[in-house]
Formats: sequence, structure tokens, C-alpha cells
Amino acid sequence: MKPGALSNNLQGALWILASCLAATVMTVGVKMASDGLASTQIVFVRCVLSLAMTAPFLIAYGRKVLFSRRWKMHLLRGAIGAISMNAGFYALGELPITTASVLFFSTPLFMTALAGPMLGEKVGIHRWGATLVGFAGIVVVVNPGIETIEFAMLSALVSAALFAVMLIQGKQLSKDDPPGTLMVYFMVMSTLASMPPALTHWEWPDTDLWIVLVVLSIGATARVYFDIKAYAVGEASAISVFQYLRLITIAFAGYLVFAEIPDERTILGAGLIVASTLYIAQREAVRQRRARAGGKAADASD
Repeated sequence: MKPGALSNNLQGALWILASCLAATVMTVGVKMASDGLASTQIVFVRCVLSLAMTAPFLIAYGRKVLFSRRWKMHLLRGAIGAISMNAGFYALGELPITTASVLFFSTPLFMTALAGPMLGEKVGIHRWGATLVGFAGIVVVVNPGIETIEFAMLSALVSAALFAVMLIQGKQLSKDDPPGTLMVYFMVMSTLASMPPALTHWEWPDTDLWIVLVVLSIGATARVYFDIKAYAVGEASAISVFQYLRLITIAFAGYLVFAEIPDERTILGAGLIVASTLYIAQREAVRQRRARAGGKAADASD
């Protein structure tokens, strides 16, 4: 490394910070737009604008990205992504943005739970224990009860669970297809799948809403790009922890823009979810190091 140059992991951490800021812009934008538009319409416009913004990069890949032997799975993944976005945007419109974001961070817990049936991975007692702690954090935030449980909270959890399915599908598809193919199919299919519910109650946005929609779409697209850059230069096990800065930036934005203050249950639940997902990430890093070293991928406790 040249004198004065940043280490790869530090560069990755800075890209993650940029991703957190972009995600915060998107989150605040969705919350603002939900005052005047249905969440289904926000999702559709976001998909259309993001597709338009990335089209030049996708065209650069050439027509070969359109051909895949597993095109049916690509289409299914795009549809699942559209449902996940619709559920997540609905939750953001109905809940304090910090509460919704805390529940979105349950995605790694669902990925651990689904690793067995979808990937054939053996999940040991350590990761199962951490997963149970994380789900306990979800219970704390949701505060389930016959009269108190909110549909919007369930919607946030559905969004997180489906996003986990989508990430696992991406992992499976990436064995045969390049990233460009995954992007093309996902963006086109999610746009098509989100169109019918949006058009059922379409209302033409006014100028102010169009500005909000464009800004949130830029934030959503930039977040994807920043995440790609982050994990391209840094080690996942070293920089993934910085993703949790998003909770801080979103909580600050929620207070600044919407005068929202997280309640005690949200803060306690967030602590349990973050601690458990960090531990799961640490155990996964150990498994990967063992695999690279030529040893066992995991022992019975992993």
C-alpha cells in the first residue's frame, strides 16, 4: 500500500457509510411520499426510475446477459423482490422509520433459518442460538398481542423474510450467471410485477412528489452501487459491521425530519437483533476461513 493510501477495508467501510446515507435518503423519501401516494405506486415508480438510471450500465453488458438456463428462477426472484419492496414500503409508510428499519435488519436471521432447506447448509448450535436471540429481539419490538400487534410490523417482517429468500436465490444463481444477468432479470421483472397493483389506484404525482420520488430512487440505486463497491474492495467479515450505522443515520433522520423518537422496546429489540446478527456474521467468517485453509467448513457447534 502506498504511503497515505487507505487500506482496502477502510475503503470498504467508507463505501458502506455512503450506502447507509443513500439508504437513509431512500427511507426518508418513501416516508414522505407515502403521505400522498399508495406504497404500491411508490414501488412501481422507484423500479421504473432505477431501471432507467441503470439501463446504460446494463446495455454495456451486451445481449448475452439476457440468456440464462435458469430464467424461470430469475423471474421468480424478481417477483419475490417486488413483493418484498411492496411490503417494506408499506411498513415504512405506517411505522416510525426507525422501528421499520430495525425489523428489516432481521434479514440475516431469516437467512440463517433458511440456509438449511434452501442451501443444504448445516447450522450449528451457536448460530441457531444467536438466531433465537435475534428473534427474541423481534418479539420485543413487535410486542405481540391480540389487540396490540400491528399489521405494518408483520409487513416489515414479511419484507425481511422475502428479501432473505431473494438473497439466497441470488447466491444460487450466481454460480451459473454473471451479476449483469441477475441485475437485468431482477430489475425488469420487479418493474413488471409491481405495475398491476400500482395501476389499480394510480394517482398522478404533483411536482413536489415527483421530486421526492426521483430523489428516493437515486438513493435506492446509489445504495446498490455503493454496496457493490464496498464488498468489491473490502473483506465482508470486516466491513459488514458498518451496515449497522444505518440504524443511527435513520434514527437521526427520523428525529430531524419527522420528530420521531425510538421507544424503549425498539432500542432494546434493536440491540438484541444487532448483537445476534453480528455473532452470526462472526461465525460465518470463521467457517469461511476454515474452508479457505482447507480444513473443515464448520464443526458441530457452528
